[in-house]
Amino acid sequence: MQAVILAGGIDSNILVVVYKLSMNLIRKLRVFLKSRELFRNWFSAGLKYYLSRYELDVKYIKIKCDNNRGYMLTRYMYSIIVNAYYDGLFKLLCDGDLVGRYGGVVDLLDKDGRLILRMPDGCLLDMDSFDPVILAETWLHEIHYLGFDLTNWIVLDIGAFVGDTALYYAKRGAFVVAVEPLPNNYETMMKNLGLNPDLKPRIVPINAAVAGKDGFIDVKYDGRIDGDASAYTTSRFTARVRTMKLSTLIKELEGMGIDINKFKVRVLKTDCKGCEYEVEDDDALRLFDIVKIEYSGYLVNKTYHVLKEKLEAMGFRCRAWAHNDIALRIGLDRHGTLTCIKQGMLML
Repeated sequence: MQAVILAGGIDSNILVVVYKLSMNLIRKLRVFLKSRELFRNWFSAGLKYYLSRYELDVKYIKIKCDNNRGYMLTRYMYSIIVNAYYDGLFKLLCDGDLVGRYGGVVDLLDKDGRLILRMPDGCLLDMDSFDPVILAETWLHEIHYLGFDLTNWIVLDIGAFVGDTALYYAKRGAFVVAVEPLPNNYETMMKNLGLNPDLKPRIVPINAAVAGKDGFIDVKYDGRIDGDASAYTTSRFTARVRTMKLSTLIKELEGMGIDINKFKVRVLKTDCKGCEYEVEDDDALRLFDIVKIEYSGYLVNKTYHVLKEKLEAMGFRCRAWAHNDIALRIGLDRHGTLTCIKQGMLML
């Protein structure tokens, strides 16, 4: 059917686009004006952020607390704070080291003039780690939950991002191998481990990607910190990273004195945006008791059935489930989480 032409010959679809753009501009203006309640230098800071072309830019802002301190924030972080404040999701508290609170549960702290996040279980994260979706999945929705007590468990965390899941599992007693390929993500993960000295000894960080072969691969990413980085997307930036097979990783761990077979429960958790379909062909999968895969088949034109059939042939029982609304929108067969447990093992 042809597009409906309104009076004056204007396409109704064009009007919809114009309306959305105008609403977006109005919201930006309102958010900008609302930031007066947050920052002392709200006008100059807002102009710099809104006129900046790149989210990698870092700017100076002064939060309206009595200490009159200023902080360096990326354009992305500025956007999160001011939009959350406008929507009522962020409250400015200015109570000692407690600067504010996001979502009623995530604290924004001043630690020696540096902004850090305190999660509901006490884990501390560098401000650059603030991805509202990913952190909500880990600490609020707890999509990575395996049990209350993970003592004497080992978790191979493939696609560890900024160490959020590594800290989450270590907080519950697990020993974690955190594998993250993207250099910027890895650097932030190291900062986060340093902020949690009580958990750091139980986490072994490795800057590499797990793939179908040993070598190197180009990982594409958009932001300075990017939880969606993948070798299977088209993005603005590219990082050349080392790759290793799952079996190679396990051998390297043995060389470091880490024998996964000595642990009571062995868990493989992957969130590597497509690499899961390469890992499936590695016979080292048989070494694990639990395999938890966030699959992104839409990136490689595959469904979760390929993974499920392979794992069930190894003696696992699997179920696929939607861990976010994206899985519901694009179809559970192409995106979701596959949780597989070795037959005969009881989930604690």
